[in-house]
Amino acid sequence: MTTATPGSPLTFADGGVLRLLDPRRLGRVRLDPPLDDLGPDAAAITAGEFQSTIGHGRAPVKARLLDQHALAGVGNLLADEILWRAGVNPARPAGALDGPERQRLYQALLETVSDALRDGGVHALPLVPLRRPGGHCPRDGAELRRATVGGRTTFWCPVHQAR
Repeated sequence: MTTATPGSPLTFADGGVLRLLDPRRLGRVRLDPPLDDLGPDAAAITAGEFQSTIGHGRAPVKARLLDQHALAGVGNLLADEILWRAGVNPARPAGALDGPERQRLYQALLETVSDALRDGGVHALPLVPLRRPGGHCPRDGAELRRATVGGRTTFWCPVHQAR
């Protein structure tokens, strides 16, 4: 392996190349990360694992979805889409969700991850292109609200995600 300078690709001895294109500078690459620190994979989590990792505590449910120690693989855009599909307000404390809400959230997680994998990523999901000031909910046409939840910009529908 050769050393890379910031902004240049990392070239491996076998000819493979690693490039990180990140104009917003939010990403990072770790070689040999400690996988034991990650929670269950969002694409393969069971209902029981989901209930025990996500459905408790006072942290906002969006922050719990983004916590890679609790659930691996959910980023900001995916979390907004999951919560929108489930009809759950991103700022609600995770422990305040009742059984049917946790079940809707789990089903929305599985469906959203599956759709993103099948369709080429999160940018192909219905809510993502509308996450901007003046964007409207594709479900009911309400103007989307914007806030910071769990340290991240969040968009949600004030009509069907009010609670």
